[in-house]
Amino acid sequence: MRHLMKATFARGAKALARALNPRVVRMLAAAGVVALGATGQAALAAETFPSKPIAMLVAFPPGGPADVLARAMQIAMEKRLGQPFIVENLPGAGGAVAVQRLLSRPADGYTLIMGSPNEAILTPLSNAAAKYKPEDLALLAPISNHPLVVMARNELPFTSLEQLIAESSKPGHPGLSFGSPGHGSMYHIVSEYMAQTTGAKLLHVPYKGATPMMQDLVGERVDLTILPNLGASTQLLESRKIKALNVLDTQRMSNLPGVPAIAESRIAQKNELVHSIWLAVMARDGIPADRLRVLLEASQEAIRSPQMANALQPSGVQALKPQSLADSTKFYATETQKFRKMVQAIKLTPQ
Repeated sequence: MRHLMKATFARGAKALARALNPRVVRMLAAAGVVALGATGQAALAAETFPSKPIAMLVAFPPGGPADVLARAMQIAMEKRLGQPFIVENLPGAGGAVAVQRLLSRPADGYTLIMGSPNEAILTPLSNAAAKYKPEDLALLAPISNHPLVVMARNELPFTSLEQLIAESSKPGHPGLSFGSPGHGSMYHIVSEYMAQTTGAKLLHVPYKGATPMMQDLVGERVDLTILPNLGASTQLLESRKIKALNVLDTQRMSNLPGVPAIAESRIAQKNELVHSIWLAVMARDGIPADRLRVLLEASQEAIRSPQMANALQPSGVQALKPQSLADSTKFYATETQKFRKMVQAIKLTPQ
């Protein structure tokens, strides 16, 4: 009997030792995490969505293009979703402040962001303080696409980008200064890429935002810049305080009919100089598919609304046609790859 008890005790001790083996403990812990995650996903699926307000983050101050489009969505989104649609402006760090706020919240569909290539793709590639990757975000519904425009001070002695490139690429030319709203912005990267591609000699002057840069362009203290024809730049062009040399697109813009498209030029590398900035409803990656569908349908309805048409009218573009989540995902991946190549080509150093 005593031998039987000893044998039983020994077997129990060995089983306990196996259970306390670190590998086994890790396996049990992982199983618990998986079970907890599955429970969390099941809870999200069971909840009526949405059951509380939706927040739309904007990475720029009130009154800017992204803010205007976000607020243009409010009426249609609230009507479709039956919940308040709250716009939150969180400017700073090239959009990183807003994106990092988005990523600090659960992937439950209750927080969206009005996104563009700047904060979604380029800031994490150029700003060492941005602690996220482009792949941490998902593109839900594209809203608009705005061709970039080469703008110059009025006294600059060129009437086209073709002339500017031909002159500034000559040996001994001191170069022309170009302003950008900041290091690593899309407008900085596109300008540097244009200089590298064409041989133009351009010297970067970074500013802390577009406002002081445009003031210096009007004041003839910087030679040129590249921006979309939106907001303040539209007003300055209309009042002829600055001039437009070319639209970096395959066709002219309806609100700049006298400005030639880059496709009309004789620049050998013109196909590589077609650039535009898009604005889109974005979210953090990992939101359940059923909630994404609800948000997609509501967003597409808001994008087709009269309020959105009115918001886009001054820029001379129309809302983009609706597309599937799969198409948006593919587009975002292609854009991310394109900008990564451009950043590598100009050897941009994160700051």
